[in-house]
Amino acid sequence: AGLTVQLTPSLVKMMTRCTSHICGELKTKMCGLTASFFGFWASCSIAAIQANRDLAETLKEGASFVFKDWEKKSSIYKSDLMQSGINDMWFANCIDKGIVYASYFDPLPVKLIALVLTVVNLFESSVIRCGS
Repeated sequence: AGLTVQLTPSLVKMMTRCTSHICGELKTKMCGLTASFFGFWASCSIAAIQANRDLAETLKEGASFVFKDWEKKSSIYKSDLMQSGINDMWFANCIDKGIVYASYFDPLPVKLIALVLTVVNLFESSVIRCGS
């Protein structure tokens, strides 16, 4: 009982454009959330850069950032950061996509969780690169 849609060049272009917009919007939202959630410093001092780099490397080691308790590595994929990002992106108000299209978010698609985690990983990678 699925819907079959023929992919045309214009449809692919439209989907690609929307995907790029969603990724950019999520990255913008998650950068601030990730920085405050894990305690990254908002400073350009050498000490702050080194502390941020060390923290990012710790979080990336063993993918610690995917855990609710990232120091003990417990409760995988139950991080408050993930939930905050998903809420801000898709459930911020009554006309957001998560509310309007609730059936697509119950349960949360694995691809959506992967997208959120990828953005956090990219943020941490950029912190490490900047500290080099």
